[in-house]
Amino acid sequence: MQGTPPLEEGRSEERRRIPPLLTGYWAFGQYWGIWVILVVRIQDARQLSYGEMGLLLALLSIVAMLVMTFVTPRMSRLPLGFLCAVSLCALAVGSVGMALLPTGLLWIAFAIVGVGNGLIDVFLNIEGQRLESVTQRPVLQWLHAMYAVGGITGAAIAGLVSATDTDYRIGLLFGAIVLFLAAFWNAQAGSSERGATEVDSSISLSAFRRHPALWLPALVVLSAFLVEGSMDTWSGLYLKRQLGASDWQTAMAFVAFSAAVAVGRLFAGRVLFGLGRRTTILISGTGGVIGGAIATMANDPVVVAFGFLLMGGSIAAAAPAGFGLVETLAPDDQAHAIAAVTTVGYSGFVWSPPIFAWLAGAFDLRAAMAVIVSATAGIILAGLLSPRDRPVATGEA
Repeated sequence: MQGTPPLEEGRSEERRRIPPLLTGYWAFGQYWGIWVILVVRIQDARQLSYGEMGLLLALLSIVAMLVMTFVTPRMSRLPLGFLCAVSLCALAVGSVGMALLPTGLLWIAFAIVGVGNGLIDVFLNIEGQRLESVTQRPVLQWLHAMYAVGGITGAAIAGLVSATDTDYRIGLLFGAIVLFLAAFWNAQAGSSERGATEVDSSISLSAFRRHPALWLPALVVLSAFLVEGSMDTWSGLYLKRQLGASDWQTAMAFVAFSAAVAVGRLFAGRVLFGLGRRTTILISGTGGVIGGAIATMANDPVVVAFGFLLMGGSIAAAAPAGFGLVETLAPDDQAHAIAAVTTVGYSGFVWSPPIFAWLAGAFDLRAAMAVIVSATAGIILAGLLSPRDRPVATGEA
């Protein structure tokens, strides 16, 4: 009786690393699902203006970019399981700080959350790309779908916290506990493979010098992250303050967006990626423009929720398709290439908080939302400029 071939045995071992990784990204999404619903309560309790909140979110994004640019390349020689665990722990610590630190020291918590965001979006995506290559399964699609599922559970939990008039800090602390548990699982079951590649570099952005074509996936991820990140941070304020939505309406509208993103990414992994990444990106951007237009022009929260639904389902595949291009454009330098693409993507998070805050103060939240969702046009532009590619084999689910 023959034993299991070494190659297949190795793949089976790697497949067992997928669940903890997906759980980590789910916990990441859940944190932001909690945030987007409780942000109104946080702003009121802390007596923060739109401008002050925008500056704190800008600080968060700037720290994330600095971490991705200068820190992740230096950490990438450590085991990926350890790096994923540390990344999740950093976000958990930041969540605890947002709940417990006094208002005057709140900037520290936002900075720590920025560290966690930067580490998570680099190292969990690197591990996802590695597992996808080894197992021949659409791990990146699953990974980003789980972020959206986390948005659903987080919004539901935060909606319950708001509807029952529970202290908002309970929601933030709950999110932190889940992140700590996910970090522990990744530390126990994660890969001992290093995050480094053959190319040595201390600054991730140098990948653009080695691989100039990376600006195309960077534009895709920039546009997608700007929209998705803004939904994660500002859509609750838009629904609550601009449209007068109730706590549950606000939660359900964001759940619609997150559910559409989750289903859309699973659908893309099975169907759209089979058409090729260029076609996937074009379909994603076109649907995002239509859904975003509905969401910004409507006055009824139910219609806005439908716009969120269409926009979420459409742009769901954009970032994974962009990250997927890295495998083709920089196959031997994926760690630094993904870090570079993600860093450019995160620049959208730096621009959006102060821009949104300024527009909300000078005009209203509707004008701010209109500017943010217009970024979906960038996805279309990148798709048009991308070279035609072959359909992607996604493997068995």
